Amino acid sequence: MQKTTPHGKPDSDTIQNMFNRLAARYDLFNHLTSFGLASLWRRETLAPLEPGMRVLDLGCGTGDLALEAVQRLEGSGEVVGLDFSEKMLFFAQKRYEKTGLNGRHKIRWALKKAEELPIESEPYDLVVSGFVLRNLYQNIDLILKGVHRSLKPGGKISFLDITEPPKTWVGALWKFYMTTFTALVGKILFGKDYPVFYLTESAKRFLNVAEFSRKLGETGFQGIRTRSHLFGIITIYQARKPF
Repeated sequence: MQKTTPHGKPDSDTIQNMFNRLAARYDLFNHLTSFGLASLWRRETLAPLEPGMRVLDLGCGTGDLALEAVQRLEGSGEVVGLDFSEKMLFFAQKRYEKTGLNGRHKIRWALKKAEELPIESEPYDLVVSGFVLRNLYQNIDLILKGVHRSLKPGGKISFLDITEPPKTWVGALWKFYMTTFTALVGKILFGKDYPVFYLTESAKRFLNVAEFSRKLGETGFQGIRTRSHLFGIITIYQARKPF
């Protein structure tokens, strides 16, 4: 049975169970429904990456950002992939083993909730996330504070997520696409486990670009920059912790 908050929104355990059920075909779903563009957005999310960095992939899922980061680091630095879904981390490790990099590059997986940050005493140079934060709307203040504490002075963040489109006509087209083509792909891949309205509802529940940027500033981040794609449906947020 799906559990909800008093306002009818899915709670953390419900979201965790959902991602456990979707893990096996999650990568294929993302690739098909974004027409391959998700990989381009993730590369842009990793633009701040530099050799030797310690990187945390927050809500790493099946490892897209973490695996690309560790390959770019070419044996320098370290990547930690954190997720609260055991099944997602299982498939992340399987993907890592298939890269042929196993044992030659420093990458670790942490079965933790984002709310538990910081999880290590040694800070990170960069914290990234891909399509994660809107799922954690209930605890976003606590999570951002944990990210801030987890970074070195001068450390950077780069977050990629879906935002509800600001323009009415874009929003209407987006919702039509999500409830037709995306829903069809979801039903084919996941059957009854696919949550038809979850993506649009989670974007609607989350903060808009201006609100989230303001919250980053209130948390203590500086140099906040945003870049939108697909008429505002996709947004990348980048900022740094002061020295």
